[in-house]
Amino acid sequence: MTATLTRIALTLLLLGLGRPAAAGPGDTPLPTFADGTPAQAVYTAFGLIKNNNLETDFVCTNLDAAPVDIGIQVFDETGALRNNVAAAGPLCNAGSRAGQACTADNSTDTVNGCPGALCPACCVLGSGAMLAVAPGRTVTLATAGTAVLHEDGTLAMNTAGSGLPNLRNGSARVVATSLNVFCTAMLVDKLHTICDPAAPCSLPPPTMVTIPLVRIP
Repeated sequence: MTATLTRIALTLLLLGLGRPAAAGPGDTPLPTFADGTPAQAVYTAFGLIKNNNLETDFVCTNLDAAPVDIGIQVFDETGALRNNVAAAGPLCNAGSRAGQACTADNSTDTVNGCPGALCPACCVLGSGAMLAVAPGRTVTLATAGTAVLHEDGTLAMNTAGSGLPNLRNGSARVVATSLNVFCTAMLVDKLHTICDPAAPCSLPPPTMVTIPLVRIP
């Protein structure tokens, strides 16, 4: 009897070891945002780049009737998840969200819980997430800031997978607390801006090209 149970336990262990580790946007478990709300998968992105001064920007609009949390999860060429949208930022210390996770930006308005000089920059969020994006609002989340575009939020990369601070052949997943979020994504030259044609300028326009987003049914 004991020998039989041992064989069963070993078989189950080997089967477990034989399964591939969760990796990539297809089988990595969905996260929970810093405010405790579970995420849903909205899009998968392919051709994500954070390398050689190219960054990837995601521009997303909330078409829901209620505020929505929005985040981007990035994966490197090994399939490893390289950021954590659940990372909690500092808590607001005043305003309408006192004691709660900060919301959409670094502003000093009372809606975000940052009145005046009480907590400048208290609304620094987790890595790659924007909380409580208002109905109709559009936000831009990126792998880093760029000179030519406005970014509402960027992300910090961990050392999983390749361990390198770049994404040479990456992918991504857009997650949100509602499926009524619609996005586009693009690769952007992070260093250059569009020159004023009235001024002498010898710089070429910055590279900007869209990358495919696949809606998850």
